[in-house]
Amino acid sequence: MAEVVRGTDWVARLPERACAAREDAVLEAVQGGLLAPICWAPVHSEHGEHRATFLVSADALRIGDAEDSVRINASARTTQRLADRLECAMLTTRLCDLVWEQASVRIPPCIGAPDPTMANTSRMLEHHRRVEEQVAGRAGLIENVGKHWVLTNRLAGSRDRAANYGWYDPKAAHRHGQHALWQPPGLAHDLDHVDYSQVVRLVRRRCTVDGAERDILEVMTDPALAGLVSSEGPLRVLRQPGVPEAAVA
Repeated sequence: MAEVVRGTDWVARLPERACAAREDAVLEAVQGGLLAPICWAPVHSEHGEHRATFLVSADALRIGDAEDSVRINASARTTQRLADRLECAMLTTRLCDLVWEQASVRIPPCIGAPDPTMANTSRMLEHHRRVEEQVAGRAGLIENVGKHWVLTNRLAGSRDRAANYGWYDPKAAHRHGQHALWQPPGLAHDLDHVDYSQVVRLVRRRCTVDGAERDILEVMTDPALAGLVSSEGPLRVLRQPGVPEAAVA
């Protein structure tokens, strides 16, 4: 039987500074069954004559129990490892857009100071609490819970870059497609970067396309279906570069 742990107690045991030990603690917590229950929300997509339903975590992943859990920050490397453990995939920018468009709970991005403390554990907890205040107990598919690590063909050939995306806001300075947001697809960070804004949202590998069950990785590479999940054609990058499957099995 898995240990029962309060999210705030678990966070209190973490190192204050971001480090490999903190990332390992996140992985160990998930492996040990300390992940708060995940609600998988259906997100619908259309492309030409094709229709699909993807199951995306309704909120960012949390450590803790049903009464006390905390949204975790994680690097792109750790996010891919979590996806592997949970039979999931990392998001794409199109999936992020669909989540925003279909969210039943929309909140403004909780933007904090971009200073040397932004990767600290205390900032993780502060951001979580600010999101909680904005959500105010509402349930359903929620956005903006943070920024997301995403898959993009811009990562092809790279082993030391990660792409992040998100923070939708009509007042934001940037646009991607039809959306205004503070973080357009960016490759400024390596795969071990972490800060208070980088939460973990995943999509289940198993999805439904035209009434049949499929693997989302197959959909991502199929020229006829890729538009359901990608805004850049068939994807050549199906996992975070630099994180081989053998290393996280």
